[in-house]
Amino acid sequence: MFCDDSGRITVQKAGLYAILSCTFLIAAGCGHDGNQAQQPPADSTVAVDIYAEAPLVRVGYVAHDHQAAVYIAALRGDRMREEYGIYLAPLREGELYALVENGEKVAEVEFFRATGGGSVVPTSMAAGEFDLGFGGVVPFVSSTDAGTGIAMVSPLHTGGDMLVVAPDNAVVTDWASFTEWVRNSEEPVNVGYKNPQAVAKNIFEAALVAEGIPFSQGTPEPGALIVMVNMQGEANLIPGLTNGTIDAYVSNNPWCELAEANGSGRCVCELADLPPGTYVDHPCCSIAATLEARTEKAVEVAACLRLFAAATDYINANPEDAASATAEWLGNPVEVEIASMATSGYDTHETEAWKASIIAMIEDMAARDQFAGPLASMPAEEAYELVTDFSLLPAD
Repeated sequence: MFCDDSGRITVQKAGLYAILSCTFLIAAGCGHDGNQAQQPPADSTVAVDIYAEAPLVRVGYVAHDHQAAVYIAALRGDRMREEYGIYLAPLREGELYALVENGEKVAEVEFFRATGGGSVVPTSMAAGEFDLGFGGVVPFVSSTDAGTGIAMVSPLHTGGDMLVVAPDNAVVTDWASFTEWVRNSEEPVNVGYKNPQAVAKNIFEAALVAEGIPFSQGTPEPGALIVMVNMQGEANLIPGLTNGTIDAYVSNNPWCELAEANGSGRCVCELADLPPGTYVDHPCCSIAATLEARTEKAVEVAACLRLFAAATDYINANPEDAASATAEWLGNPVEVEIASMATSGYDTHETEAWKASIIAMIEDMAARDQFAGPLASMPAEEAYELVTDFSLLPAD
């Protein structure tokens, strides 16, 4: 490993791998019924040189459990090899891996943990730092509108966004009691969110519009019953609720289940259940790719999508072990991840519900003047085709 002028760790491949070149023996097991990944080869023993030269795919992600496919792929290589025939072999644990499929090294995959929320990922992708990114669908849509060429290339999950109130708020138990509490409050209710492009914020504000509850951004305004407060990162949500900076917050898990676990908050409803009812089975996160990656590294990106589809199948087939791996990667209690991951539906298929929720999100963003590019005047159905590209997604 070497550091460039910015202090960032890089990998010098050609000379280093020539020195380290060795043979990695694997035992490929029987096939799995999952329909999203190729089956392992019939030959039970395949010699794989994991240090052989291969194209590098740089993958950015945000550390929460909506993106559990990353952690499963990285930590459950043996099981992935045995059950799916596609897996990651570590070259630098936790960061750099050889992607092996059916006994052949297809690519190298390097993971980068982005901090600051899902909106950071498309920014880094646009800057040429990542080829693939796991991040929020709202930031990805905004990035496409900005002309970056980034497009969502695979669904990832649905749900997992919650409304959390302080534990001593005995009045609020669900959405109906929340709206009643807001309308009867003598002071505006402060509701926190992690960043301006958070999916939870968009869905929550759409519900306020549907309920006819006026709100303002940042500071109280005449007539506003709710003030939306940017907490500048999910790490500040629970402390803000504890110290009284905010009265409630909307966020994706696990920050809702973490509040429940340590007694600092109560989850009162899932945002998928809020009016106007257009965000049932909505995604918070998805996988996106740059235009360059989709064209110049199409073979490797397609292999990565098969890998993450197989990891998603593993999550659904082994929920407790998936929660254990996710807890290990994120440093959260296993019990928190079991409860948190149960609020998400992990699926890499483009379902009609997934598509409908993305279209609804585009419509809401346009109605609130969140577009400055072509999406501002484009019909939502047409915009959907621009923000997605599923040509490399594995077939059923």
